[in-house]
Amino acid sequence: MTKDVIIRFVGSAGDGLVSLGDLFSKILKKHNFNVLGFRSYQSVIRGGYNEYQIRASTDEVLSVGEDADIIVLLNKHVAGIHRTRVNSNAMVIYDNDYIDLDELEYPENIKKLPIPLAAITKDISKLKVLKNIVGFGAISIILGLDETLVKEVIFEQFGQKGEEIIFTNYEALEKGDKFATENNWPVKWEKHKYEKAQQMIITGNEALALGMISAGLKFYSGYPMTPATSIVHYLTKHLPTLGMIVKQTEDEIAAVGMAIGAAYCGARAATGTSGGGFSLMTELIGMAGIEEIPLVVINSQRAGPSTGMATKTEQADLFQAYGVSQGEFPKVIMAPSSVLEAFQVGIDAVEISEKYQVVVIILLDLYLSEQIATIRKLDLVRENKRYEILENPDENYIRYKITEKGVSSRTLPGTKNGMFFTGSSERNEQGTSLASTLAGLPETLPIREEMVKKRMRKLDYILEELEKPKVFGEENTPITLVSWGSTKYIVREAIKLLKIEGISANQLHVKHINPFHTKEISEILEQAKEVLCIEQNYTGQMKDFIRMKTGFNIEHNLRRWDGEPIVPSQIISKVKEVLKIE
Repeated sequence: MTKDVIIRFVGSAGDGLVSLGDLFSKILKKHNFNVLGFRSYQSVIRGGYNEYQIRASTDEVLSVGEDADIIVLLNKHVAGIHRTRVNSNAMVIYDNDYIDLDELEYPENIKKLPIPLAAITKDISKLKVLKNIVGFGAISIILGLDETLVKEVIFEQFGQKGEEIIFTNYEALEKGDKFATENNWPVKWEKHKYEKAQQMIITGNEALALGMISAGLKFYSGYPMTPATSIVHYLTKHLPTLGMIVKQTEDEIAAVGMAIGAAYCGARAATGTSGGGFSLMTELIGMAGIEEIPLVVINSQRAGPSTGMATKTEQADLFQAYGVSQGEFPKVIMAPSSVLEAFQVGIDAVEISEKYQVVVIILLDLYLSEQIATIRKLDLVRENKRYEILENPDENYIRYKITEKGVSSRTLPGTKNGMFFTGSSERNEQGTSLASTLAGLPETLPIREEMVKKRMRKLDYILEELEKPKVFGEENTPITLVSWGSTKYIVREAIKLLKIEGISANQLHVKHINPFHTKEISEILEQAKEVLCIEQNYTGQMKDFIRMKTGFNIEHNLRRWDGEPIVPSQIISKVKEVLKIE
């Protein structure tokens, strides 16, 4: 029988929710559960509203779920918000010295599990955060977790802080366990020895970083901006073993400029930010485009415009990415859908950027960037081939030579016979600028035309390498659900739940935004009976993009723009509305 549970920790900034959620996710991972976790938080240092939701299952986990099966209330201030977000018979763990569930009007069908977390913690130590470990001990009884494996995670987390800290945490764990046992807390799953896990647990940003590292990334620059900041943190943490340079810059303009400089000198380079920082980068991204410099740019989308809601998710930068900088130049846009796919996209982006000397834009969003998930296996060992870099050019070397694929051989600074002109203006094959006194002269007009065509035809060859979109699910269903980015597996869960109700649906997911599989997507949509486009923005950017590329107008739409992720129940409700099912 499949085991599946949704656990939510609720508190305020300063209650240690991030560490708490990450640590408990590792405990569940150690027991060989598949885990998906996501935190919702406000942009404040202390106070405010925070939650960390974790879903663990012996089966595949497609989303973090909706209402909680087990909820741990760490703070009275935010506890009342969740009274409508718990399942029937949910177990509510709370400190009854501070929280009164009757006062908060929690549903009567819940199972109240009061525990004096603060009082128990005071008996052990002055460290208030230990109440979280006491809670772990109590939850372990409910889930039948193995005490040895839980202690292993505690040791791995705090072992470097010395024996006293370790044994203090062990004591807190045991007291929580003892309290739950003596008070006959309900047991959801019987205790048994789990097979030890072989998987790892990482976030979307970390998986993307690992993919780029695997593909030979040697330079990364970025200015801290939620939710892309943790890429810099992760790379910096592992610098001693990576053999690369990571630079935190003074702003996003410097970040993209440094990455371009590093790429020009031969390093595989990337930079990352969110929508506001991406706005600042756009002029230099255009410069990389006309100079044909390989560059990876990450835009982890959040709710905008401007500062918007800095810690909330959105998918509203599609057209910003597509129209980045002025003029026309080839850019590749990819949108990974999961933590595992973020790893592969990291590899693909670095490879394609160098192979075709183009800018590759990766569109994540906060939900995926900060999502934590178990990954069974990552192939980190690769032999990275270098592309079109001449080490011994002859005296007649031409940097921007027009070729069938639009890709010209390049040299690195200092290469004998490899010197060439370049800059932000249009040029001829040798690199001589056509701007200023040459602009508009009859002999330069065809040169400009051919250079634009040279760059743009790279996209035709890139498209041939990209995986073609396919329909997921049954054929000839009454409705096809269209998604992109991080909504992919949320939609998959909705399809799974709809099938239980006897309603069939399939899915078209768009991963590669530019270049676009116009022919394949047109054929899929033309064969569909009803089409529903699901996305996290107000205007329906993917719907409009598909219409622009294919001429197909998607009639039905489900959009969410309040900063929280779309959930399966919203999709199910909309599907029933479209199909006129009561």
